[in-house]
Amino acid sequence: MRLTRRGYGVLGVVVLAEALAITYGARALNAVAAPAVVVLLASAVQLWRTPAPTAERDRVPAGFPGDTREVTVDVDGGGVAEIDETVPEGLDADGASAEASLPTAFTYSLTCVERGRHKLGPLEVRVRDMLGLVERTSRAGSTTRVLVYPPVYQVAGRDAILRHVLERSEVERQEFDSIREYAPGDPLRDVHWKSTAKSPDDIYVTEFADNRVEDDDVTIAAVGDAGSIDEMAAAAASVAVMALDAGLAVELLLPDAHVRLGRGDGHRQRLLATLAETNTDFTSPFQTYALDDDVLADADVVVRSTADGVTLAFGADERDFEDVTASRENPLSARGVGS
Repeated sequence: MRLTRRGYGVLGVVVLAEALAITYGARALNAVAAPAVVVLLASAVQLWRTPAPTAERDRVPAGFPGDTREVTVDVDGGGVAEIDETVPEGLDADGASAEASLPTAFTYSLTCVERGRHKLGPLEVRVRDMLGLVERTSRAGSTTRVLVYPPVYQVAGRDAILRHVLERSEVERQEFDSIREYAPGDPLRDVHWKSTAKSPDDIYVTEFADNRVEDDDVTIAAVGDAGSIDEMAAAAASVAVMALDAGLAVELLLPDAHVRLGRGDGHRQRLLATLAETNTDFTSPFQTYALDDDVLADADVVVRSTADGVTLAFGADERDFEDVTASRENPLSARGVGS
């Protein structure tokens, strides 16, 4: 508990009154200083009797970099308060401070910035008495973990990857799925000429849903050097989502984690959550985030990141990740990913 600026002003009045009392007699002290002292004591007692604030915060759904979440915080207690949310690096907030009489509720906008599991909170609450002379600062509410997935990009050349994984000469494409921008590696037979004609500056290709892979699976192994793990996680997530969308069961092997074979939205969330948290404390430039050579040899797809970039290897074929992504500027949203 401490005085505010206004409280120090009142205290200054008391000191001045004491000086006047010494000069002109006790009447000045009684007329000026005594009421000021009473007000300060009353404010201190009021704040002391005010219960400590408590807070409850909404659960924050997981998201991708750039996603925005609305967070509502309920703060209980008494008095007038200045409330500030504790926002860690990796997240950004707009409107995460408020000034109001307690109890109150306020909502702010939270933006996911960096891959990882981030700790949001607790609140810092500065409660003042009704006259604003005395304040008490405390922390209220528990912390909330906010999971930020790696970005997921549209992978081009899916047929070539699936042909290797499934050991088939040709992947049957039975159903139209979507239209997207052309990327290096896309076969010209997939160009969607009608959409391309409407926009001469862009080329669009057709994506097909594959209905012949429901009983197949793919193992993805991902390794990398220090300083490139974020890029590795994004590439592995992109390949995993592509394989799940094609109907394959996906297994993920990382040096610090193993996600067993599975399908469906729940498995998609597990894969993305694992890649969100993989080796986020990996900071030494002399370390390598590696798997045994035998493990890499048995994997269907190997994702490898270095300071020079990320490569995808499937069989004898190896490609730069940037060359097989349809749009690096506009990663996919949480398609099929729940909170």
